[in-house]
Amino acid sequence: MGQKYDTKAAFWDIHNNTKPGPERTAAYIKAIKEADESGDPYARMHMRANMAVFTPFYDDAVKILPVCAEFFAIAEEYPEAASMDDIFTTAREAANLSIIVPQLELQVCEKMFKNMENAAIILKHGAIKRLHMIGTEFYTYVDLQKAQEHYSIFNKERGGSYSACNACEKHVKVWYHMKKGDTELADEMAQRIFKRGLECHDIPWQTYALFLEHYMDTGTIYEHKDFIDKLIRGGCRDVSDLANVGTVLRCLAHTNPVKGLKLLQQYWRYSINLWNQQALYFFYKGAWRCCEAVDGRGLSLYPPEGFKEDIPSRDPGFFGKWFHNEAIKIAKSFDKRNGTDFYMKDLSRA
Repeated sequence: MGQKYDTKAAFWDIHNNTKPGPERTAAYIKAIKEADESGDPYARMHMRANMAVFTPFYDDAVKILPVCAEFFAIAEEYPEAASMDDIFTTAREAANLSIIVPQLELQVCEKMFKNMENAAIILKHGAIKRLHMIGTEFYTYVDLQKAQEHYSIFNKERGGSYSACNACEKHVKVWYHMKKGDTELADEMAQRIFKRGLECHDIPWQTYALFLEHYMDTGTIYEHKDFIDKLIRGGCRDVSDLANVGTVLRCLAHTNPVKGLKLLQQYWRYSINLWNQQALYFFYKGAWRCCEAVDGRGLSLYPPEGFKEDIPSRDPGFFGKWFHNEAIKIAKSFDKRNGTDFYMKDLSRA
């Protein structure tokens, strides 16, 4: 076995000396390579676990998929070196990918959940609660009865060091009841987020986005325009927030489409080569509605660098059709994997 690799020093070097985004992701990949060269199985797994946990905060979450697969291959080869904490956190992030990547078959998704469950049973301290929190969200798209079973356990389990933060847990409860159609209860629960000022990297921004989508579906967006400004200020930062940007674009199609077109031009570059299909779906849906809203106004839209389609037009209306077609492709791929019509119904409401 090779010389030990200092994972702690590598972690702090990455987070102190790189910018969040592709630069930091590249630094993690470099550190993983160095850990592999050291021959230390613990270091090889630990650096992969760190990348799996932190990358979704600032980059395309799907970049961690091969890293998670490599982690479990090493853990199988060197079980004595595998940290249960790393197993749980890596399995947790892998399970989250089930929600955003329709190319993963249901059997693969359920295997990810099983890896997480095996670790959660041993760890306890909120790990079971986190398992069923993710299961609630995933199965809401797939099987509402299973989603209810997961939600019941998630709702009654005690939290701990491995459960999500209070803000995220409250948001998932709001999200679940909104998707079930109980908007009154969802609104009541959301007040615990808004009025208490619960906040983390994702919340309350995703909660604002959830309600903005609902307000647009019900034709009441004008009464809640302040939510749009709040989401733009706090929840439209980088590639990890592209779904939020899509919601904002859909809103601005109703309230200020010219501003929406400028925002689309600013954020479109983040969608290039993005594998997070759920984020792309929301972005394309919002971009489609925004382009339709400014069609015929004599405005122009320019594809970002790396856009591979050969489109001779700069007319937003032309691009609107392209965005709509791409949203349909993603919606159908999710629905085919999940065996439901969840996404196509959502798209029809737009």
